[in-house]
Formats: sequence, structure tokens, C-alpha cells
Amino acid sequence: MEKNRPFGVTIVVILAIINGIVLVVGGAVTIYLVPTIITSELNKISNLTDASQLNPAASSTLTSAIKSAAYTFASISVSLGLAWFGLAWALFTSKSRTWLLTVILAIITLVFSIISIGNIVNITTLIISGVILYYMYRPQVKSYFGRVTTPK
Repeated sequence: MEKNRPFGVTIVVILAIINGIVLVVGGAVTIYLVPTIITSELNKISNLTDASQLNPAASSTLTSAIKSAAYTFASISVSLGLAWFGLAWALFTSKSRTWLLTVILAIITLVFSIISIGNIVNITTLIISGVILYYMYRPQVKSYFGRVTTPK
């Protein structure tokens, strides 16, 4: 006997897809824009100060560290986004263990969003992941995934 998918699971599938889109696009845009933004900011700094006071080695090291951090966060964002796409499919097709994987991925995304808070992408994923985590603990959703027994 096939179980009917609760409306909450359908909402989680949609939110998972939105979360995936936001994370992948946000990460890709960051990877694309990091060199441009850093170069622009360094030009502003060098215009505001006497160029002879800038240490080229320190500036280069700082630039490399900032780029590395930005690329790391952007790569994590893209990876999380791709994971959300896969999880959305698993949720839609009611694969086993999907409930636990969804809860784990929502928590990881929440932590990542809090650590890298500061832009609209992270605030959006923070809210969406929180809503997904909330829905996953609804009794009808847990029951659908076999996490609790329903009263008869």
C-alpha cells in the first residue's frame, strides 16, 4: 500500500530546490566576483593612502588570504546547494533515510549560514533551512518517513 505524501513534504521539496538554487547561484557569483571586488577594494585603499606606505608583500598575503577564504566559502555553498538538489529528489521519491539526511543537511546549512552571515544569500538559506527543519519534525512528516508511529 502506497502512502500519500503529506503536503509538508511537498513544501520541503520546494524549499530544498530553492535552497539549492540560492546556494549554487550565490557561490558561483562569489567565485566569479571575488577577483574583481578585491582588486577594486585594494585600488580604493591605495588611493586613500600614500602608496609608498603600503607593503606589497603584506598586501599580497592579505589578498591571497581573503581570496582563499572567499573561494572556500563559495565552494562550500555550491556543494551544499548541489546536495540540496539531490536531497529534493530523494524527498520527492520518498527514499529511505531521507528524513535523517534532510535534518542533517538542514543543520549543516544553518551552521554554515550563521558562520558566513552577512549577505542576503546567507540570510535566505538560514530562514529556508530553519523552516525545513521545522517541517521535518511535524508529526505527519515524521510518520510518513517512519520516524514515529501514528495513533490508530
